Parts: sequence; C-alpha cells; structure tokens
Amino acid sequence: MKFKMPPPDVPLFDPKTGLCTETGYDLFKGLERLGFLDLADVATTAPTNTQVPIWNSTTGKLTFGAN
Repeated sequence: MKFKMPPPDVPLFDPKTGLCTETGYDLFKGLERLGFLDLADVATTAPTNTQVPIWNSTTGKLTFGAN
C-alpha cells in the first residue's frame, strides 16, 4: 500500500473550530488502513503462529522468529 504524507504546511485541523480538515481526514483514514507489514523496515514474510518481531541489525529490518 502506498501512503503519502501531506506537506507540513497543510493543516490537519481547522484552528478556529478544532475540527479535522479534509486533508487531516484523508491522512487518518490512510493510517487506519496501514498494516504492520506495510512498514518499510519490516520483512515482507508474514509470521507464523508463535513468531514475534525481532530486530535484525544486519538487514535493518524487523523479521519474525522465535523469542
């Protein structure tokens, strides 16, 4: 899944009302759809039962294995 952050100068909330702007709403809905395996530093193989994420300093990614 591709996810695009809005530019930093685009407000996510209306300062007068405190309500979410359309950009803010789109951002939060996009974040809601992200899954753990969508993160860039997570290995793309899905875990099996009883496996946990373990940091691999050689690859710079989380991989799944026994703890």
